[in-house]
Amino acid sequence: MPLPLPPIPIPIPNHFSLLRHAIATSNLLLGKCTHACILKSQQSQDPFLTNNLITMYTKNGSLQSARRLFDIAPRRDLITWNAILSAHTEPENIQEGFYLFRLLRKSLVLTSPHTLAPVFKMCLLSGYLWASQALHAYAVKIGLEWDVFVSGALVNIYSKFRRIREARILFDGIPLRDVVLWNVMMKAYVEMGLQEQALLLFSAFHRSGLRFHDISICNLLMGVRKMGFERQLNQLQAYMIKLFPFDDASDDVILWNKALSDYLREGEVWMAIDCFMDMIRSKVAYDSMTVVLILSVVASINHLGLGKQIHSTIVKSRLDQVVSVANSLLNMYTKADSVCNAKRVFHHMKEVDLISWNTMISGCALSGLEEESIGLFIHLLRSGLMPDEFTIASVLKACSSLKEGFCLGKQIHVQSIKTGTVIDSFVSTSLIDVYSKSGMMEEAEFLFQNQDGFDLATWNAMMFGYITSNENHKALRLFSLLHQRGEKADHITMANAAKASGCLVGLQQGKQTHAVVIKRGFNLDLHVISGILGMYLKCGELGYAQRVFNEIPMPDDVAWTTMISGCVENGDNEHAFPVYQKMRLSGIQPDEYTFASLVKASSLFTALELGKQIHANVIKLDYALDPYVMTALVDMYAKCGNIEDAYGLFKRISIRSISLWNAMLVGLAQHGNTEEALHVFKEMKSWGAMPDRVTFIGVLSACGHSGLVSEAYRNFCSMQKDYGIEAEVEHYSCLVDALSRAGRVQEAEKVMLSMPVEASASMYRVLLNACRVQEDKETGKRVAEKIFSLQPSDSAAYVLLSNIYAAANQWDNASSARNMMKRIHVKKDPGFSWVDVKNKVHLFVAGMLFEDLLKLKCPTPSKKEISVLINLLSFLF
Repeated sequence: MPLPLPPIPIPIPNHFSLLRHAIATSNLLLGKCTHACILKSQQSQDPFLTNNLITMYTKNGSLQSARRLFDIAPRRDLITWNAILSAHTEPENIQEGFYLFRLLRKSLVLTSPHTLAPVFKMCLLSGYLWASQALHAYAVKIGLEWDVFVSGALVNIYSKFRRIREARILFDGIPLRDVVLWNVMMKAYVEMGLQEQALLLFSAFHRSGLRFHDISICNLLMGVRKMGFERQLNQLQAYMIKLFPFDDASDDVILWNKALSDYLREGEVWMAIDCFMDMIRSKVAYDSMTVVLILSVVASINHLGLGKQIHSTIVKSRLDQVVSVANSLLNMYTKADSVCNAKRVFHHMKEVDLISWNTMISGCALSGLEEESIGLFIHLLRSGLMPDEFTIASVLKACSSLKEGFCLGKQIHVQSIKTGTVIDSFVSTSLIDVYSKSGMMEEAEFLFQNQDGFDLATWNAMMFGYITSNENHKALRLFSLLHQRGEKADHITMANAAKASGCLVGLQQGKQTHAVVIKRGFNLDLHVISGILGMYLKCGELGYAQRVFNEIPMPDDVAWTTMISGCVENGDNEHAFPVYQKMRLSGIQPDEYTFASLVKASSLFTALELGKQIHANVIKLDYALDPYVMTALVDMYAKCGNIEDAYGLFKRISIRSISLWNAMLVGLAQHGNTEEALHVFKEMKSWGAMPDRVTFIGVLSACGHSGLVSEAYRNFCSMQKDYGIEAEVEHYSCLVDALSRAGRVQEAEKVMLSMPVEASASMYRVLLNACRVQEDKETGKRVAEKIFSLQPSDSAAYVLLSNIYAAANQWDNASSARNMMKRIHVKKDPGFSWVDVKNKVHLFVAGMLFEDLLKLKCPTPSKKEISVLINLLSFLF
């Protein structure tokens, strides 16, 4: 295993970007990891990073950590105070917040309006009017009483305490009033039921020349409606129509729609939902535009439950038959991956347009219903509508996912050429995807080379096509060309480049890709960094892989599984289990691929107890029916020597893949259970499963273990005649083993000489062992010479040849064979054994000294205990 690389110090800008990402995504673990990196890099005294750390901890609800940082901060500037004060605006922390504010006043740090913002909130939550008045006095003292932000907050506080007179006096004394301040004062009047004063204030605002925010007037409309001021209500609505003109204005629904639209545009989805609920409670007669807007909001968050509730409301108002509303319903359901509900809406539509068809075709294609997507496309053509570029791109997506979709894809290609949609980037990208997945890379290259202008999606599709066609060097060449042209790559490009490097086992190219990933700032993208991780693992660089994995802020199930399977594939089976334990502690649930890798590690490591624990987790997490996991478990029990449990588990599985049949058959054969193995083979054929090359390796091996030479010959011939499977070296090896075990040495040698390829050294070794058993020294000598020519350093061949001569009392020849070993420095491979104790496998090698035993991380008996045990064994045997 390569030595671990020294940590690379991360510069402050990278620490800052990590902290801002942790704040934006509420990722406390990422923040803590970044904090640890800052401490290691000796940058913990930097006030800029300290301020951001305090903000990160406060935003993620870790007030104690924020306070500890604040207390040890060597320099506290205004930003430091602002950050810690903002963390104490919850009811349970208000008293401590007031204490901190008193400390700030005693310090020499100048206070800003933003510093007072959290203190205003503390005053409001505490219910202490005197505290608000004291803060008002302090604002006057430091000259901030006329600041727009401070004065607005004070007006809001006084109005919340129902001190509307003080609020109005303060409002009137402010020389420069913005729209927010007018809104606060007007809202205070409305909330206190003083609609007349609110209307008078609105008139004064109108004369000021400012333009009100539409949501503010929404509150005013609600207040005026409650008081029954019809004339003022009509005037206000007329004013709103003047501000926001619509062709068909109906009541104040225009205003509500405008508010919903603004919320949607600003990404305030939950505010938009609250606005719609207020609209329902106010009994405002919403229209189709309202419904389209709110359904767009629901679609953006994929909230199926809320979407269904709104759908039922729409049905009651009979707006569901409006085409635009129905299309919005289709969009909402397909985005929420509820195609069945979308199909129900589609079939009940009295009128459909191209948008309806496109939404359904795309939704089915993305949900794995490719055949239904193509069927809808055919119905669209029959309806007489002309498909556009979105239709073509969607149906091509369906074609690319079907094995038989290539022919239809070519027909659609011809259609797109006729209609001119082939020049669209979506269409050309989809066509490249269809051709590359069908192995038609020449057609894909022709499309790529003849595209107009640059489109990154097309480059990504072409790179992915090269990877799926096992032309990874071309994918990397394309990536290099993209870099040379100065075009900006995205996370998909980077992931493709990493995957291509891994498939080529090209460490140098992979390192270059990794450098570009870091340079372009994609090292926080999980999709990209998982690709880099997989690349290092495929190149056998566990040290680099571990380092990359440790730098992932919050690994997902894909990253964890990649790391676990990488350990297994690189022979580091023991390390796979601690990684799995960390995965569980992190809260990430393993999937079927994780379990399959862990079970494989148990079988390779022959750690039965660990394998049983993994099996328990499989059952607990409801993966006991997954065929991939079950096959791995059967194989694990068989390889760990527990063939009874393997066979029992196999019998309980109702759906059996060819891999499962093979695992059971080979396991039984290796354990010498020939009768059961042949019964499984017979049962397999009765189930209609088609045997493959691995199946016959198991069958021939089973026959060989029991000396069933005729049965072995019969199955060997049947493999080629009945199933069209050409015999490979492994099959010949099993047949030779069967003949050798039966003592038919000459016949075994003839089979080896008749093979279409040269026999391997292991096959000759089997034959040589048979010669030893049969005391056939002439054939043995000939076979041994063949082994020496293939593998001169094969110690087993020298030992077997020496034993053959010794059995024939040819001691000079036996000694000569042993001396030849010494002369060419061939050492006999030592025997070894292992034991599984307390979830740890301990290896013991012949010739191991007592001092070597002391180095093992397991309880070791004393010399006296070992001597007593040896004497006891000598007495017994």
